[in-house]
Amino acid sequence: AAGASSPRSRGRRLPARLPREQLEELCEKTKLTQKEVRALYSRFRRLAPNGVLTKEQFRQTMGVLGVTGDTFIPDRMFKVFDADQDEKLSFQEFATSLAIMIRGTEDEKLRLSFDMTAGQRGAA
Repeated sequence: AAGASSPRSRGRRLPARLPREQLEELCEKTKLTQKEVRALYSRFRRLAPNGVLTKEQFRQTMGVLGVTGDTFIPDRMFKVFDADQDEKLSFQEFATSLAIMIRGTEDEKLRLSFDMTAGQRGAA
């Protein structure tokens, strides 16, 4: 899909509004409402106006949630959220992972928690 997860968009500013096609795709995939996806996009755009969130930027956002000092938890979360393992979070990766935490089934939440504990996605 085009948009924030496309390599072409890296280094460019994100559009002010999430393209409708991407919005609908994320709503279908994540079970989040359009309002929730737009709110996440707005927050992501403030954190990463160029379309990607680095590990350091992600750590800083965890400070807002009260996770400060120790980088262990934010680093584990980042590694699991970073589905393509390119050391950057696209909006798609950010929203999909947070959606599991917000709207996921118990099994999805358990899998995400296990992956974070293991420090990798799809750990056995």
